[in-house]
Amino acid sequence: MRRERPVLAQVIRAFVLVLLAGLVLTGCMEWSHRRQERDRMGYIASGIGAEMYEFLLSEMSKTRVLEAYLIQTDGDYSDFGRVAHVLLREAYVRNVLFAPDGIVAGVYPLEGNEAVIGLNMYDDGAGNLEARAAIEKKELYIAGPFELIQGGLGIAGRLPVFLTDAAGSSYFWGIVSVTLDFPQALAGNSLDRINEQGFACQIWRINPDDGQKQVILESERPLPEGARTVDHQQALFNSVWTVSLAPLQPWYLRAGLWLEAAVSLLIALLAAAGIYYAGRLRQLQEEKSRRAIQQLQEQLEQEQGNMLMSQIRSHFFYHTLNALQALIVLKPEAAYKMAGDFARYLRFTLDSVTADGGIGSFREELRAVRAYADINQQQLGDRLHMVYEIPDADFPIPLLTIQPLVENAILHGIKPKVGGGTVTLRLEELPNSWKVTVSDDGVGFDLDAVRETGSIGLENVRRRMARFPGSELRITSAVGAGTQAVLLYGKQAQAAENLSRSP
Repeated sequence: MRRERPVLAQVIRAFVLVLLAGLVLTGCMEWSHRRQERDRMGYIASGIGAEMYEFLLSEMSKTRVLEAYLIQTDGDYSDFGRVAHVLLREAYVRNVLFAPDGIVAGVYPLEGNEAVIGLNMYDDGAGNLEARAAIEKKELYIAGPFELIQGGLGIAGRLPVFLTDAAGSSYFWGIVSVTLDFPQALAGNSLDRINEQGFACQIWRINPDDGQKQVILESERPLPEGARTVDHQQALFNSVWTVSLAPLQPWYLRAGLWLEAAVSLLIALLAAAGIYYAGRLRQLQEEKSRRAIQQLQEQLEQEQGNMLMSQIRSHFFYHTLNALQALIVLKPEAAYKMAGDFARYLRFTLDSVTADGGIGSFREELRAVRAYADINQQQLGDRLHMVYEIPDADFPIPLLTIQPLVENAILHGIKPKVGGGTVTLRLEELPNSWKVTVSDDGVGFDLDAVRETGSIGLENVRRRMARFPGSELRITSAVGAGTQAVLLYGKQAQAAENLSRSP
């Protein structure tokens, strides 16, 4: 009992230290994620603002056409109806109008806009402040959104026109204007897709008529109440529109954050388990004979230690978590699937550590292989193709004999190949055995060189196959021609396994 206390203290200390390190790493990753998210929101907001500006600049340029027409006709717009359809071809253009001396006298089309005739832009009313400011500044001003006299909401561009008399002097002719239906004119922009990217957006301005905040446009799912926004101010002629973005989901509800924390906890548990098993092994080495120690080392160190260390690699955790971090923002559904594949892969790996006799199910190992391949396909995209020619069958096999070969095919065959390639997994039933073939069209390797230097992964597979009666591993490969690995599982071993499990 006294000897167990130092081991328990080491286990607790290792668990706490690794967990704290994992949580610190999670915090750093979350801080980096939030910084990248804010940078991305700023980029999106500026893009939406630029899109609004470009659209309104294009539409408000129609007032310049009206101005040019008046200059050409010396202020006569009586025949404008003949060409008005050119400026009115978009359905969201409500009207164009002429206001000599600031009083509306001509509007096209007239139908539906009769109430505008006689409007005095020097009077009080929505949009008239901008009209008077445009005359004073001699510049194009934009007004709105505001309630139109003829009904509905609109955005209008007010442009003062100055003509030259016979003496060559400039005089104020009046105002020309283009009115767009709102919000129809701004439909179909990037704002319609902002929720799909995990954000909410609101476009607003300070209304010059009452000095209050006026919401112009908003995404289908609005800004969360009290959310911290990233704001971009876009100058639109005389006014300033503010584009505000915020995440739809608070940072503490982000699935990736909890997944990272869960992985930190899992790694801490694995570290504690490793310390515990190492401590127990040292105790048994002191208490048992040399023969028992050797037997325990072969069973515990070679099977559990090699299995755990060869399967749970830090780089695989790192790349998978990085991929999850990006997919959670860009492709939530793909991130959800990858998280499921990662959990399935970890569960199989951990179950393999404690499997009785190192024997498992072909079907379960195939599920882990698919999960591992799907994770790599998310990272490699079209560079990795997986082909499964597997009939519906199940039988006992030595654990971790197929998965390492698929991993080698992806990591050492397909990844180094320019353009990627295909990994094929095939199952055939023979009279006395089951035949599993793992082949790839990757870069291949020199078998003689590998035999000289040795391959830990292949040797582990050979060792496990050797303990399964009637089973063997055959490998053929050539540089530039790909690799084929054939696993033969003897059926006599399957019968013995079934007999040992029967009551």
